[in-house]
Amino acid sequence: MAELPEVETLKRQLLAAVTGLRWDRIDVVPSSVFRTPAKTLAAALRGARLARVDRRGKVLLLGFDSDLVLLVHLGMSGQILLVPPAEPGPRHRHLVTTLEDGRTLVFRDPRRFGFIRLARTAELAGLRELASVGLDPLDPGQTWERFIHDCAGRAGAVKPLLMSQELFAGVGNIYADEILYAAHIRPSRVAATLDPVEQKQLFHAIRDILTAAIESGGTSFDEAFTDIYGRPGLYGGRLKAYGRKGEPCDRCHTRLVHARVGGRSSVFCPHCQR
Repeated sequence: MAELPEVETLKRQLLAAVTGLRWDRIDVVPSSVFRTPAKTLAAALRGARLARVDRRGKVLLLGFDSDLVLLVHLGMSGQILLVPPAEPGPRHRHLVTTLEDGRTLVFRDPRRFGFIRLARTAELAGLRELASVGLDPLDPGQTWERFIHDCAGRAGAVKPLLMSQELFAGVGNIYADEILYAAHIRPSRVAATLDPVEQKQLFHAIRDILTAAIESGGTSFDEAFTDIYGRPGLYGGRLKAYGRKGEPCDRCHTRLVHARVGGRSSVFCPHCQR
């Protein structure tokens, strides 16, 4: 599933490439990904101009000059692609927008675990899709003091804590493994047992890993995620833990092991991560 770095990559590209352009034509293929009826959505956005692109956790928010906001979640296999004029679009298309410059913006989702919803700006605070999305880990407001407050007294394992969207919006399984590896902390450690040094390591690892992944355009597996130009993210070649069960640890050469923590698959070094 696309996590914070992948969605942030798309946000930045859309801001640079299509902000300010009018959506001249909208074609939809009604399916389960639409939480607003597809034809209603198409009629409302036809002729609207894209004014801004934001992100809340793993959700993209495309804001228009008509005070409408399109929420897009990529799910497991969703993609947003910018297709040149006259070039055939990809399969499994749900929403196809012809921009005023002739290019086409396509939302596709072969597995249909993502969603598309239309709302007005004033409605965003009350939407269930955003109700459990907390402060972004890279937000300037995510201070050391707030981090300590959010982690204090937590009885559960640290990995599910990291993946709690109310506390660390946008962090999923891939980057939780990578953050904990960088911080030398085992995924199953009870969060309340972390000492001040470990807390500090975790705080900095969150920012360092997410920032580095964004700079690499995110992580792609089997091309499930690409940027708007169809290019895969390059951070996969830098992964130290996720997906590397049985491979040697880059630090101590101990073989990485697998365990289920909080119901999720986790890979870690049994020697380096305590």
